[in-house]
Amino acid sequence: MKVLFSTGSLSHLPINEVFFLAREAGFDGCELVVGKNFNKPDYAEKVARCLEILPICSIHAPYVNIASWGNEKQALMRTVELAAELGAKVITFHPPSWLGREFKFYRWFRRVKDFQEEFCSDPPFLGIENMALIRLVIPPYILNNFKKMIKFGLRKNLYFTYDTTHIATCGYDIVAAFLMYLNTGRLKNVHLSDYSLWREKSHLGIGRGELPIVRLLNTMNRLGYDEMVTLEIAPQELPRTREWLLKVMTYSSAYLKLHLERREFT
Repeated sequence: MKVLFSTGSLSHLPINEVFFLAREAGFDGCELVVGKNFNKPDYAEKVARCLEILPICSIHAPYVNIASWGNEKQALMRTVELAAELGAKVITFHPPSWLGREFKFYRWFRRVKDFQEEFCSDPPFLGIENMALIRLVIPPYILNNFKKMIKFGLRKNLYFTYDTTHIATCGYDIVAAFLMYLNTGRLKNVHLSDYSLWREKSHLGIGRGELPIVRLLNTMNRLGYDEMVTLEIAPQELPRTREWLLKVMTYSSAYLKLHLERREFT
């Protein structure tokens, strides 16, 4: 199992600094979140040099428009190419958004019969992510119900990225939902963060909400989940000074590894 740090959690810092911090804090690698910095002509080269610091095990396809990457389908194709260049094994992407008026993406998305065949061979694995529930008349994303997403993914040869804070916004138990994903045999990444129901705050640091994170980690351990776990918390959850930032990141990495460490249970 690899414990990763999401670069999106420190999107305000230079990318090489994020990798240095993640390495010093004890993470096994990073999940690279593709953002608007990729519009800069030399940014991809900067990212590639980060491989000398830590591996890029997973890539999150862009969820904001990147002018130089084209439409949503083209951006996903470019992400697959980037994964091959950087050696990433998992690609996470969001389903089409009604709120974002991604109608062309939706029509294409529904027509695809086999996503792995359409884009790549295994690996990299295309993992669709369950999305948060926002209280609107129309859900912001298609497949907002994660059970329907699982059925869709199995039918269309997709893998899964399971997000704990997103599932919590829908009112589901995070351990029960994990078990459903695990039983598919196609769970490749878990985006881990806390959630506070009474404050309606998501992507919180571990222990800053009410989710049973330890129970989830121990369940992963007991059942032999051996893929990726990615700490993905909001930037405002992390300190601004390097000293305290490193302390919080080191604590988080050690905390996850403590509960994920393989050991005998009696």
